[in-house]
Amino acid sequence: MPVAPERILITGYSGFVAPYLAAACQRQYPAAQFFGLVHAATPPTTHTGPQAVDASPAYGSLGYPSVRELAGDITDGVGLRNILRETRPDLIFHLAAASSVAASWNDPAEVLRVNAGGFITLAEAVRAEQLSPRIVVSGSGEQYGLVRPEENPVTEETLPRPANPYAVSKETQDLYAFQYQRAYGLDIVRARAFNHFGPGQSASFVIASFARQIAQVEAGLAEPTLLVGNLSAQRDFLPVEVVVAAYLALAERGHVGEAYNIGSGVARSIESLLHQLLAMARVTIEARVDPTRFRAVDVPVLCAETTKIQRDTDWRPTAMLDDALRATLDYWRNVVVP
Repeated sequence: MPVAPERILITGYSGFVAPYLAAACQRQYPAAQFFGLVHAATPPTTHTGPQAVDASPAYGSLGYPSVRELAGDITDGVGLRNILRETRPDLIFHLAAASSVAASWNDPAEVLRVNAGGFITLAEAVRAEQLSPRIVVSGSGEQYGLVRPEENPVTEETLPRPANPYAVSKETQDLYAFQYQRAYGLDIVRARAFNHFGPGQSASFVIASFARQIAQVEAGLAEPTLLVGNLSAQRDFLPVEVVVAAYLALAERGHVGEAYNIGSGVARSIESLLHQLLAMARVTIEARVDPTRFRAVDVPVLCAETTKIQRDTDWRPTAMLDDALRATLDYWRNVVVP
């Protein structure tokens, strides 16, 4: 992307990552106009300044830019064309997705429709309106799936073996993004972000779940027992702000048509992160295994090789996980206060 964008569209604007991305975009491109695609069920508004998520003061430091929210459905081709005709973005961050691995088992067809079908709808709308934005497509490290331990850290060339419906849908999206770039010349860069977390994330994700349960116990809303699933699994975690910085780096310097891993390059066990959070708790809490929290298929170890993104964009996975874990716990302490 040779020049600074003038109009930026973020799909999935009501999701976890979008406010961090919007704030980072404002700092990077203060003169740009910002548009956020929210699901049609969410009324569109124009807001300035911080917007609380789950009514939490912990989000007040993000510094939202002025964003015009547009209601729509990422799988509605006519509606999406109208939005693109109105906004004419020169940079699109495609974050819209059904993002829960656990929920994907309940309706695999719907997850595929939203995640893969949504990208196709967006790409076709871009083509129909004869636009030429850079499109950063948000994928997932889950796409790699059942890799062997010795294959870690996985590169962008590692054979994908997606192990859940969400991962299949994201791999399908990735393949369509590759095809649309090659067949139609769309300016697409594919991001494969590994696990990320922070304030505002849904408690259906593991770090947020632990933090929420700890906050509930501290507030006297639950017994001093924390329910956990598979603690032996090892994953590659980054704070959400670091992942957002990678998205911006890819928007500016990623090579068209390429896929890029975003991760720390370090596999950390879920158990080790749990212990870090429990050490921050204000009361003594015991962990108890809940069999319902185990996945039908799980991957023992998964972490990212990030040489490619570092080489092409100068992005580095620098972060203090302790600080991000504490911020996440403080966020939930504000949310669950009785």
